[in-house]
Amino acid sequence: MYRLLIVDDEPVIVNGLIQLFQENTEFELDVCKAYSAAEALNIAKKMKLDILVSDIRMPQKSGLQLVDDIAYYWPHCRIIFLTGYSEFDYVQEALRKRADNYILKTEGIEPIFGAVKAACQKLDEENRRRIREEKAKMHFQIAAPVLKNELVGRLLKGESAAALLSDPRYEELDFRIRVSEPAFFVVGSLDSIDDPNTKDKLGAVQNGFSNYLPDSIACEHSVLDEGVLVWLLQPHEELLARFSQPDSEPQRWRGFTSYMKGILELVQNECESLIGVSVSFGISGNLSGCWETVSGQYNTLLGVLRSRAALGQNLIVIDIEHAGSEPEAMDDPGLLKQEDMKSWVIGQIQNYIQANLSGDVSLTAIAEKVHFNPSYLSRYYKQMTGQNLLDYIQSKKLEAAVHLMMHTNLKLNEIAARVGFDSQSYFTTFFKKKTGISPQEYRNAK
Repeated sequence: MYRLLIVDDEPVIVNGLIQLFQENTEFELDVCKAYSAAEALNIAKKMKLDILVSDIRMPQKSGLQLVDDIAYYWPHCRIIFLTGYSEFDYVQEALRKRADNYILKTEGIEPIFGAVKAACQKLDEENRRRIREEKAKMHFQIAAPVLKNELVGRLLKGESAAALLSDPRYEELDFRIRVSEPAFFVVGSLDSIDDPNTKDKLGAVQNGFSNYLPDSIACEHSVLDEGVLVWLLQPHEELLARFSQPDSEPQRWRGFTSYMKGILELVQNECESLIGVSVSFGISGNLSGCWETVSGQYNTLLGVLRSRAALGQNLIVIDIEHAGSEPEAMDDPGLLKQEDMKSWVIGQIQNYIQANLSGDVSLTAIAEKVHFNPSYLSRYYKQMTGQNLLDYIQSKKLEAAVHLMMHTNLKLNEIAARVGFDSQSYFTTFFKKKTGISPQEYRNAK
């Protein structure tokens, strides 16, 4: 499933396009929206983007300026420009930005559908090409040099980073991680290791990780004896600066962690489609100034991943900040049955949706709550409940709207806002589609 972001400073255009895409059964897209370039950039920092449909002329920052920032985070994102103007300068600049298409708003929806369809086809072609290239390499096992593998293993067992890096045994190594600067690690574990080709698959996961890791993050990796992958990672200061928050280092790191989760989502998706294996990831906190916590964080994250796998939970992406939010019985999977775990996860999903109807109920936001890969979340929910997750969300919005109409004197635009609609007209269209009558007609009848 590809993720489409629609950006325009006119909400009526954004909401109209979202509705048209959701009603078009030809597409299987996770559709997101933004009403400004700044809002679009915040989304790009939190989740991977595949297709951008953006207005060109917007306040503060134009669509032409926005694509440079989007390309920094997601260089494979396809670009489609919308505009109410046909000036040659705009066309020329759009071409320089390597846009897939340039569409006048007056042309209607069909050219937009056609452009998005073409963008999906190009993404499919790129994925097929990558898969062909990876399949050609699968018989080679990718392994780190012996000394680096040993060094990372010793770090994870709790030995002093400073002492190890000054050890003559490793002094000739070109170790790219500097212990004095912000750094972190990612641990990866196959959700099923009962496979004679486990080593080959670990190598393929390592290769997929390398493909998607940007050059702005330095990396050293290791394959541990127990078949676990570990990457020591160090973001360049320029990258971290893009997540800066005034006087808030924790917020900056939290924003960067969300971006890292988007990268891991890409790796998981490719591993599943390329080699038919699911892999889960755990992300440590910032190790700068606290390398002595490496061993504890590693054991905590690996414990969560293995407990989830033992209980039938796959494609997990969890950071150390949320590792303590697991059910208490997760410390001993023998005390928690698979059915109990399924119920816990479904309950977490439904509780989050109910509590956030007026806010963000996107796949990424819900997946963050239960630590799932967003692309896998909707499949899992359908498997466990027999109901599409989108249908469940819409049913709760409708249920809440009806309750508010029946039991409050709130205006319809206020009710629309409380159930997550940015405009009353969009809410009216949704309500009428679900019930056959408008909200006002429903209220009058009751």
